[in-house]
Amino acid sequence: MAIIKSAWELALEKAENLQVDPVKIKRDLKVKEGRQLAGTFLSDIDATKESTKKQYDAVPVEDKEAFKEGMALTMLSNLALPRSAAFKESFAKVLDLGMILGEGNEQLEQLLGQLEGFFSQYLENQEDLVERLKQQYAPALQQKEAQLRKQYGPNFTLRPEQDPEFMKLLDKQLSQLDDQYTNILTQAKLQIKELLGID
Repeated sequence: MAIIKSAWELALEKAENLQVDPVKIKRDLKVKEGRQLAGTFLSDIDATKESTKKQYDAVPVEDKEAFKEGMALTMLSNLALPRSAAFKESFAKVLDLGMILGEGNEQLEQLLGQLEGFFSQYLENQEDLVERLKQQYAPALQQKEAQLRKQYGPNFTLRPEQDPEFMKLLDKQLSQLDDQYTNILTQAKLQIKELLGID
């Protein structure tokens, strides 16, 4: 007859087989510290590029790679398609963080500089798309408005944003635009990782 073991006994057996890797634990800790420094720099108004670079430079050589990886991961997670022109304020700090990590790498500086233009172009294309769609949809909207005026009176006006069909079409078009730009941004992020020498 087989011995029935309790959940506790099974858990203890599994725990015995676990190996603690102090090198991996230390590396993970340095990645986390790097992420925290980068996060503080990006979110704290008072954090300066100089003080962050000073802290980065003070990291011991043996921990530098993991620390840099943590900072880079935070920087990359903050590179996302903007929702408004106000992105330029926060992007300046992301750019500074890239300069700290790049340590004079001109290719990285150029790529990050191009991203600012890329983000501005994305916002312009988004606005152009909305305006073009409104113009294309205007005849259909006027027709609907005329029908609704018969029901609700001559003062009734219908804006494109109030029409579900227009909004559905707009969402579809904006989603396609987002997909195109997201693919390009993903490629740029991979290139940044490569330039920084992180996985």
